[in-house]
Order: sequence, then structure tokens, then C-alpha cells
Amino acid sequence: MLLQPERMRAYAERVADLIGEERYAEAAREATNLSHARVAEILMEDAPRRAVVPFLERWGRDRAALTLAELPDEFAAELVAEADRERATDWLAGMPTDVAADIVAELDGDTAEPLLADLPAASRASVQRLSRYEEDSAGAWMSPYFVAVPLDKSVGEVIEALRAAPHRHANTAYVYVVDEQQRLVGVVSLRELMLSPATLPVRRLMKRDILVARTGDNAAEAADRTYTRGLKMLPVVTEADALVGVLTMEDALELLSEQLADELSGIGATSREESFFTPPWRAIQLRLPWMAANVFLNLAAVSIISAFEATLAQVAILAAFLPMITDMGGNVGIQALSVSIRSIALGEVRLRDYWQAVRKELAIGVVNGLALGALFGVIAYAMEANALLGGIAGAALAVNVLVAGVVGGTIPFFIRRIGLDPAMLTGPILTTVTDITGVSIYLGLASLVLAGLVA
Repeated sequence: MLLQPERMRAYAERVADLIGEERYAEAAREATNLSHARVAEILMEDAPRRAVVPFLERWGRDRAALTLAELPDEFAAELVAEADRERATDWLAGMPTDVAADIVAELDGDTAEPLLADLPAASRASVQRLSRYEEDSAGAWMSPYFVAVPLDKSVGEVIEALRAAPHRHANTAYVYVVDEQQRLVGVVSLRELMLSPATLPVRRLMKRDILVARTGDNAAEAADRTYTRGLKMLPVVTEADALVGVLTMEDALELLSEQLADELSGIGATSREESFFTPPWRAIQLRLPWMAANVFLNLAAVSIISAFEATLAQVAILAAFLPMITDMGGNVGIQALSVSIRSIALGEVRLRDYWQAVRKELAIGVVNGLALGALFGVIAYAMEANALLGGIAGAALAVNVLVAGVVGGTIPFFIRRIGLDPAMLTGPILTTVTDITGVSIYLGLASLVLAGLVA
């Protein structure tokens, strides 16, 4: 039966209401009409926190495990830690082992060790093997579910092996060919298998030029390779070329999305360690140092304003337009910065594109600066009936918009060039530069024509 979106929403609302009323058995029956991802969304956004574990306990081992696999690792780890040991072990055993490894990594040692000990031997070995890899490595992100066949098999035998493979291999896109040492020697797509004679040896059909990732390779680079080449899976091998896993397109997209979120979070000087589920005290520890550093960076703008104290004392209205000039510079800079960091993170541009970015931001900055400067100048004149003041305000805004755009659009290239993280540094640098530029130009011009302003 096909369900319309309205019917699906009704089921979701019904499940959320039943969970909230602690009618878990009924909620579990209704939830069978929804996908695991949709149930996970309900548990995160609609269900009372106290009711999540009791619902999962009545949701069934496999369904609960696959629903947990759709949740953020931190939240899933909290739920696993709350459940009794036997049920938590069942949940971990029922989900893909790469997901289980991520969840176990979020648990403290006292909780994780007993659960690992209770897992079936095969699952425990797989989780422990995946846990050995560095967090940002391809090995940590790979899935252990793939189909590999020996060199001496025929197409017909490979197809029979696919039919007999566990359901977790159902989404496989390629069959990998390995030698006696489990070294990857070839790859065949499912389409090629289906169109080939059953008696054809797979060694004659396979492609030998294979794009791979090593277990120690950077995961983001491997994900970018998978995405840009349009691969459904990227094989992951050891230094000895033994096939140990695959990076799926789904995981590659998730990794690239996380990387982009990390990059953009740094614009506001936030830490990539922090998520929605981070405890308040830990969040304070992560945020406060950046804010304290910003205080000292902003002292530069404060000192410049202090240097023009005499000018401000004679023409107090100058202070009224300062926030507009600095804020507009910051807003324009953040726009350019976001585009630049996103493009770098997604691999759309390379460091060699620096001068192209400069030319682009100069062109945009000139047009936007003239337009916004003229608009602000007219507004300032209308407010104070002083053409000179309007001209100074408009000119300062125009120049600050130009500078902010160029700095925001190009500084990530420079910071990446010297091997630092552009996301964590460009935000504070950008706001400091735009504040200093805007204040200096505005009050500097005002001081030069002070006599005309006070006349």
C-alpha cells in the first residue's frame, strides 16, 4: 500500500502523541508504518526525553537498533547507556558494525567495556577493528559490508554468491575481486555481471585500474574522491592492498556535510567539538576562550575610537552612524567568507584560484560599495540635513564594504595555504579588520573636514 504524505504525517503525529502518553505498545504498532529515519526524527524532536528508552525497549530489537543507527552518535550513546546491559548489547549487535563502533566511541570506558564483552565474537572483533583507526581516517568511516570473490570464480558463481549474501549487502554496487592474500586486484559492476555469460571467468571481466583509499587516508579527501568521481562505493585497503572495507556514497555525503558544517561553524568562532547534545559546562569551556580572545581583538577598534575622542566630542552625531558602518562591513564579509569556505570545503575551488577570488570580490565590492554607500549617504543626509556628513558616511561605508568583501572572500585561501584551519580563524580576523577599517576611514575623513562639520 502506498501512503500519501498527509497519511504519513498523521502516523508520525499519532506515534509522537502515543509516546508522550506513555502508551508504548500502541506507539510501536503505529510506528511500523514509518521508516526508521522518520521514527528517529520523532524521538529527537517530538518525544519526551524520558520516554525514548521505554519506547525503544518495546519497539523490537532489530527495529530499535536500526532506529538508533539513524540518530546522532552522541544521542544514541546516551540512550544505550541508559538501557539495561542486555538490551543495550542487543541494540549494538543489531546495527551495522561501523555505526556501533561510532556509538561505542562516545561511551565512557566503564560503560563500553562490558557491552563489548557481551557482543557476539564477530561483531566485537569488527567493532574493535574499526575503533583502532583515527577518527578522521578512511578506516574509521568505512563499512565492512561488501562482496569480494576469488579470481577463479565465474560470472554465474558470483551471481549465486550475491543471492546468498546477507541482507546487509543488498545495497552493494560492485563486486570486488581479490587474490589468495585478500589483496584487491579487480572490480566488476553489477550491470556488467548481469549482461555477461554465466560461464565467463570474472578475471576476464574485471577492471584492474581501481581507485582506492588507504585506511590511514584522510576521510574527507576519500569522501571528496567518492563524490567527485560519482562512485557508489570506494574500496578501502590496507598498506598491503588487502581489501578491508568500502566508503559508501551515503557515508561520503554525510562526511562532506559534517565537514561543511564544521567549516561554517568556525565562522562564528565555535568549536567543531560542540553539538546540540554537548553539556552546558563543556559548551562554556569551548566557547569562552574564543569570546575572550575576541575581547582583546576588539580593543584595536576601541583604541582607534579613543584616538578620535576630540572629533567625536565636537560632532557627537558621528557616533550614531558608527554601528551601521562596522555592522555592514561585517555582514558583507560574512557573506563572502561563507561562500569561500563552503567552496573550499566542497572542493569546488583550489588554492591556485586565489587571484580569481580577488578579482571576483573586487568587482562585487565596487558595485555593492557604491550602491550601499550612496544609499547610506542619502539616509545620513536626510537625517541630519548635512551633505558633508552624508558624503563621509557613504564613502566610509562604500570602502568598508569593498574591503570586507575582499578580505572575507580571500583570507580563507591564505590561511589554508599556511596550513591552518580557515574556519576557526577567519571569523575573528574578519570582524577585527572590518571594524578597524570602517572606524579609521569614517573618523579619519571626519577629522579632515572637521571645520565643515561644525560650521
